[in-house]
Amino acid sequence: MLENKGLLGAIGLTLVIAVVLGVMVMNEEPEPAPPPKAVIALPQLPEPEPEPEPEVIAPVQTDIEPEILEEEPEPEPEPIEPEFILPLLDASDALVRDALVGMSRHEGLHRWLAVDDLIRKFVGFTHGVSEGRVIRSAVQVLAPRTGFSAISVGENEYILNPASYARYDIFTWIADSIDSKALADFYVLISPLLGQAYKELGMPETDFDRVVFSAIGLLLETPVVEGEIELRRPVVMYEFADAELEGLAPAQKQLIRMGPGNTKRLQAKLSEVARALRSALGNR
Repeated sequence: MLENKGLLGAIGLTLVIAVVLGVMVMNEEPEPAPPPKAVIALPQLPEPEPEPEPEVIAPVQTDIEPEILEEEPEPEPEPIEPEFILPLLDASDALVRDALVGMSRHEGLHRWLAVDDLIRKFVGFTHGVSEGRVIRSAVQVLAPRTGFSAISVGENEYILNPASYARYDIFTWIADSIDSKALADFYVLISPLLGQAYKELGMPETDFDRVVFSAIGLLLETPVVEGEIELRRPVVMYEFADAELEGLAPAQKQLIRMGPGNTKRLQAKLSEVARALRSALGNR
């Protein structure tokens, strides 16, 4: 377009010069006519074409409505679960029963949990084992229904009847069925109640965790006795004829009387529980 405008301007300027020259010639006095000269016809320049009018582009009509983006609703905040609150020690039996029943499928566990003051009994029994003692009143419900049995092999000479070991099979099965990790997590949850029950005993040691590991350690140190176990009966109660066995703590001797099979299984379970407890206590 700029090049066309320049060309039109040059043509217009040429026409103006031609008109001025023509007027000047017409105003001058005539002179004698000169001899005729050859007239050279100049080519007629084409008239400039008018500039095209700018094309008006009509807006395109469309039936498509602009898409309206709907704002996504803000997600509702997740409900905040209320913080778990431990019951009072005197009202903790229901919590313990519900938790332990959920850790084992063995129906015999219900008989274990039929007593009251479960946490206090557990604390008292564990403290006794840590000192090598067996507090039978705390675990009377776990006592076998049949009595101890020995076989006489001579004058005041006996052997422990291997059939007696079966009296403790149910105890071992129930203990082995409990989920060790779940038990350790539950132990951490009720630690304040365990500590409270332990303080009620009036002991100077305030860390019940140490008491638990001490009790487990004592039982893990109990030797596994294979074969016949010789006994003697000086008065009423039977004793181990082997002085080393008789010199063990009462809690350890009780574990031996359960038989080598039950001893191995319980020690394996205790080791598993100890590892789970260390992990759970380390993460709290």
